Amino acid sequence: MYRILLIPVFFPFVNPVQSQTDGACKGGSFEIVKPFLGAWKEYTVTNNDEKLIGTLQSTVDLGGCTISQRFVSHDSSFFYLSFGYIEPSSQIWEETYVFSNGSISRYQWLIEGGDVLMRRTGGTRKIEYMHQLRLTNITTDRYDVIEEHSHNAGKTWEQKELTRVKRIK
Repeated sequence: MYRILLIPVFFPFVNPVQSQTDGACKGGSFEIVKPFLGAWKEYTVTNNDEKLIGTLQSTVDLGGCTISQRFVSHDSSFFYLSFGYIEPSSQIWEETYVFSNGSISRYQWLIEGGDVLMRRTGGTRKIEYMHQLRLTNITTDRYDVIEEHSHNAGKTWEQKELTRVKRIK
């Protein structure tokens, strides 16, 4: 017969989240995602007609150190989850998306003029062109997302699709 001896160990409680985020995730690159936080409805735009495609929820966690997004299509047939953080050496937001079909895409958030670019850096599906999402016309209540492709290493970009994102009030 075996006896198990339990010896209590006492140590001071340390909150790892608090100790890692005290002021460390504020200002600079951490501010880029703030206009996009909250609950949103997404619409495809064709010839100025808007068609609801789904709902997006974007939040920051760990004192602003991470972003997560959840999208569900209007008919619940498609969804994705994402998780992002600022890469310490580059100070650039990096975000990984996992889609309901099992595929994964990785993006970096970049600034160009008054726009935010989400440039694809990899994923499970190989593509023969550069892909980015241009977040533009940004206000407190809405922004537009233009899908862009480049076949010449980013020298020129072709606009593919327009999505309008409106804050849920």
